Amino acid sequence: MESLGKRIARLRRAKGLSQTALAAACGWDNGQARIGNYEHDKREPSISDLRILAAALDTTLIELLDDNSPDQAADHPGTYGYTPSAQDYALVPQYTAHGAAGNGQLNDHVEVKGGLVFKRAWLSRMSLRERNLHVIYVQGHSMEPTVCDGDVVLLDESQTTPRDGRVYAIRKPDGELIIKRLIQSLTGGWLIRSDNEDKRAYPDQPVTDSDIGQLSIVGRVVWHGGAL
Repeated sequence: MESLGKRIARLRRAKGLSQTALAAACGWDNGQARIGNYEHDKREPSISDLRILAAALDTTLIELLDDNSPDQAADHPGTYGYTPSAQDYALVPQYTAHGAAGNGQLNDHVEVKGGLVFKRAWLSRMSLRERNLHVIYVQGHSMEPTVCDGDVVLLDESQTTPRDGRVYAIRKPDGELIIKRLIQSLTGGWLIRSDNEDKRAYPDQPVTDSDIGQLSIVGRVVWHGGAL
């Protein structure tokens, strides 16, 4: 399988660009070392860097992250099969960070590892914009049966305003990333709620109107998928 770094190097050479020239096309001053680190897989590009690289290399994000090289596809046509068209599908990056449906998950850093493809027509019907989306995996059981341990969720990072009854990825002040439902209390304030009915293990967490502003809402969960 071709690594992301090798793929960047192959696409750069195909355009006849040096590392310095590619860095300049990306608008990165003195960025030759940055390109070198990416090509040698010493650093993982951020999603914003991946989008810039894709544009500079005259390719798409879905093609840049596709780990099936042309040589491999030719040698193993029955293995790699059909690659979704970038015109019809959007590749949403998958982050190595986990959202905890339990006691919380600390994420010191986030790396991009491939992604999932979604039909652009579906994204349009859902009023979702590709640049605002990413997917993460869930750990824990507090949101069952809605979201289960090992499920993947699609986050819309543009939706950070709390709305009653919606499910969000929330980064707490201590750095914990949790997947919870926000409920507006009839008596004022909010509840951070787990869908699991075992409230002794997963009790509601009351939050005042003023404290809700201290929560860092990463995005709203707009889709989830997992094993049956």
